Amino acid sequence: MEKIGKEKRLDEFLISSETRDSPTHGEKHSSLFTWTGHPFTDAGLVALLLLSGKERPDELTEEDINRAIDFASKLYARKEWSSGYIHAMMLPNSGILMANPSMSKKRTPEAVKTNLLALLSEEEDPNAPVCEICGRRHARPKPVYRSDFPLVGTGGVPNYFPSGKDGANICSHCLFLAQMMPLVAYRLSRVLVIHAYPYELMLEFHREAVEDVKKTELASVARDFRRPENFLFEKLIDIGTRLETGKLEGASITLYSFVNNNQGQEIDVIYIPNPVLRFVAFAARVDRKGWNNIVSMGWRRRPREEEVEEFKKRYPNNVYSRLLSGESILPYFIDLQNRKANSSWRLLSFYCSEVLGLDKEALEFIKGVADRIVETIEKLPDNKLSRRVRELERAEKLYQFEGFFIRVEKDRQEFGIPEALMSFDDFARILTSYGEDLNVSWKTVKNLLLFRIYEKLHDRLMKAASEEAGESEEAEEEFKEGEE
Repeated sequence: MEKIGKEKRLDEFLISSETRDSPTHGEKHSSLFTWTGHPFTDAGLVALLLLSGKERPDELTEEDINRAIDFASKLYARKEWSSGYIHAMMLPNSGILMANPSMSKKRTPEAVKTNLLALLSEEEDPNAPVCEICGRRHARPKPVYRSDFPLVGTGGVPNYFPSGKDGANICSHCLFLAQMMPLVAYRLSRVLVIHAYPYELMLEFHREAVEDVKKTELASVARDFRRPENFLFEKLIDIGTRLETGKLEGASITLYSFVNNNQGQEIDVIYIPNPVLRFVAFAARVDRKGWNNIVSMGWRRRPREEEVEEFKKRYPNNVYSRLLSGESILPYFIDLQNRKANSSWRLLSFYCSEVLGLDKEALEFIKGVADRIVETIEKLPDNKLSRRVRELERAEKLYQFEGFFIRVEKDRQEFGIPEALMSFDDFARILTSYGEDLNVSWKTVKNLLLFRIYEKLHDRLMKAASEEAGESEEAEEEFKEGEE
């Protein structure tokens, strides 16, 4: 099983260092490129590493970089990449990559390669400002605009610039990395870059893009997903099976879904909370079926088996959106219609403790109360068992929730069960197990109780529901006969 190691923090990199001479063939470029924390330059570095089969920037050699430039130049010279992708979505009228439609006759792999190599050999101007991205080199003498670096506007439109300046101060090396970004970006309705820390995680998320480019010589279309968040969760499940949950402590993932063309510049930034990241990875490892059940509850309607893939790729999902916005998905752990638990208790417990922040002792206490409820109501006949559980399912007000416990306590007395269901202090604890806001807390506890009841009594509850449906049909038929 893979472990995600630790990389140096960004502030350890942002230290000016002397520019070294270009190394000879085969030497490592230990100071040529490094992680910056900027999604576009880091994506370009990911492209170099994945194409070279390397894991760290200091492992890259001149030979690795030249091979990557050769690979990129052959692709960028093609119309499908130049005008159909780079010009249309990322770097409009790019002179470096010759994506401007007017340059089509001059656009060749050799010409694109020459432009890319020129960025690496470009001399620094010691009087120029320091690069705003890496902080290690001096910026180019002329400001950089959106044709060469995404989302930095044009000379006359200073949107997206720091402090509203006319132009961005970016060094030639960071600019070079931005030109490599198209190789690892995913092409959905917009361009998608997945920025992650530790950086080994970023390699994992973009490995698929590079493999797609190698196979098809076209930009990766992310398995035809149209929604970036849906694609991310699918990737998280795939990658999560290989990662230890504990090694994701402190990891971060941010999606940058953008378009940068002559019609406009737009970007959506989607941050994945670390507890959510660890929860999804945990689900991938311990209860994939449970996770799929939970997600299936979040579609606009329950898809048929043959529709599942289409729904995953095209439609919004409430489970995804609630996880990203910090809202609870606890109701999706249970299927009220079929009276079943959608996952294992282990997955539910991890979600409650790691994402909701529910105290583990409180969770075990609620589980114990639920087991005592099951111990009681399982002695009821099927029809009364179903009715009693329905009282909890339909509890929308606090007094209805309280009434359920009173009736279960009466059941215990009738069956001669010696110990009380709970004391007054226990009941007060039930109500405040998820915080002092009772309107939130008791409904959370209600869902946890239902989960445990369904887990233990699903078969009997469904049998009772079937009998009730049969009785209802018989009564309806008798009513119709009476009318005749």
